[in-house]
Amino acid sequence: DSEEPKSPSFQMVAHVYNVSQNLTADQTADALFWRAIPGVTIGGHWVSILQQVLKQTNSRLDKAALAYAVTGACLNDAAISVFKTKYTYNLVRPITYIRNVMGFTTWNSVLTTPAHPEYSSAHAVASSAISDAFTAVFGNIGSFTDHTYDYLGFAPRTFSSFRAIGEDAGNSRVFAGIHYQPSVDIGLIQGRKVTANILRRLGLH
Repeated sequence: DSEEPKSPSFQMVAHVYNVSQNLTADQTADALFWRAIPGVTIGGHWVSILQQVLKQTNSRLDKAALAYAVTGACLNDAAISVFKTKYTYNLVRPITYIRNVMGFTTWNSVLTTPAHPEYSSAHAVASSAISDAFTAVFGNIGSFTDHTYDYLGFAPRTFSSFRAIGEDAGNSRVFAGIHYQPSVDIGLIQGRKVTANILRRLGLH
């Protein structure tokens, strides 16, 4: 029944299609802001954010060393967790379903669809994992503005909390047309569990 219009699967994909037909300028900018560009992966973007946070908080060397270590551990474990999930469930990407089942044969996502299974969202898992780690290390620093892509002419994005950064990164993948909303929502929870495990083992939780 996954191809029936009233089925949860069809409705899940239809949401991505409907979003793609009504993208706002900010949603498109969000999708492009969180794409992986040559030389800057998901991890690279978060390391850039970390460098900016260290400067904003005037952190000492010991805190910087801890932050880099925890960030690296979160990136590593998030990648293991998400790719184990992807190849366990092997869920088809939106572009395949939209073209082959819904019949919109010329539809394209904003970003090129990665060549690996859809569920769960790697951006959501990694970004929620690291954003929770930042909260544990730095606490609540208030407003933060990410200037990572100023040099490319992208407008900086401002966030009210670390968790808000992770959520923005995750949701950007729906706007990009390469993930379903449940894959992002579950991915955010998955990433937080990855970090909770790391922090617990480090005695920081």
